[in-house]
Amino acid sequence: MKKFQQALMTGVSYMLPLIVFSGMTIAVTGMIAQSASSEIQAVTLLNGFAWTMMNIIPAIFAAYMAYAIGDKAALIPGFIGGYIAAHPLVEGTSASGFLGAILAGFLAGYVVLALRKLPMPEFLQSIHKTLFIPVLTGWLLYFVMAYPVAIIVGTLNDVIINNLITLSQAPQYAFLLGAILSAMCAFDMGGPLNKIAITFVFAVWNNPSGIGFIVNAAVFPGIMVPALSVGIAALLAKEKYTEDEIKMAPASILSGLVGITEATLPYAFRDPIRVIGSNMLGAAVGGALMMGMGISTSGVSGVFGLPMASNIVLFVLAILVGTAISVGAQIAWKKPATDTLSSEEDDLEFEITM
Repeated sequence: MKKFQQALMTGVSYMLPLIVFSGMTIAVTGMIAQSASSEIQAVTLLNGFAWTMMNIIPAIFAAYMAYAIGDKAALIPGFIGGYIAAHPLVEGTSASGFLGAILAGFLAGYVVLALRKLPMPEFLQSIHKTLFIPVLTGWLLYFVMAYPVAIIVGTLNDVIINNLITLSQAPQYAFLLGAILSAMCAFDMGGPLNKIAITFVFAVWNNPSGIGFIVNAAVFPGIMVPALSVGIAALLAKEKYTEDEIKMAPASILSGLVGITEATLPYAFRDPIRVIGSNMLGAAVGGALMMGMGISTSGVSGVFGLPMASNIVLFVLAILVGTAISVGAQIAWKKPATDTLSSEEDDLEFEITM
């Protein structure tokens, strides 16, 4: 199970640069196209290319997930499976999306591991890993992904996306989805739960309904609020933070502005319950506001999502409200720095009586 989780994280880590490139390119070219008086062919072509790159993200994800399990021989079979997950080949079947890509990466990686254990004549050993394993695994991935997975998982993926669209269109339910996704991002600040929420966003990124950009905006508070809030709170209530935390505050605020959640970690390590709890509360409220108001953005990470927001004022308001709640909760909840340290030390002291 641990290896599977590590493979998931590897797949997410390797696909992120392509997502950043594609998302930023789509956003910037979209802004240029809207502001230009006439169509600029070079901009239109670049926008189309970015969408093409967006469409191979499941393939990149599956390829590197498979690579993390089965090494180089699993890379191309994983890519094949991930590509078919996003581009169904058989008429009447559906794209299985990231659910299919996860299955493709898992299957390619472990099939390669199994094939390596098969006995092989010595004269074939030199081409076993470079020829037989990748080709046989690639053929297997083709048939599995093009037929049963596209039929079964593709149908399940359609159901999930259709329900998400329904949720996003109903304000009384949409806010709850936004709150959950944003709180997940704030919980472990770049860790597995954060990656699950982000992967979920990318799974519906290029859906024609536009839900991908709405869900994308909903996680911005979860990414920005934690680092912003600890930095601001450290400057406002210096007696409740250590000298090192106060010195780190400006850098933390800057990190929050550009969407680097990991800057929160030093604060969370010292006082995890109060810091993480406060951040999840503020992020959840911000995410609920984003999703409930139907705000969308094609931008990626921090303030870079601001120019592409469907409503810049409400986008900023959701971030500010979430940050204010998190800052207020931390200041109210945290104890003075010396008291916090001494109480923690007292908790660790115990006596043994005979």
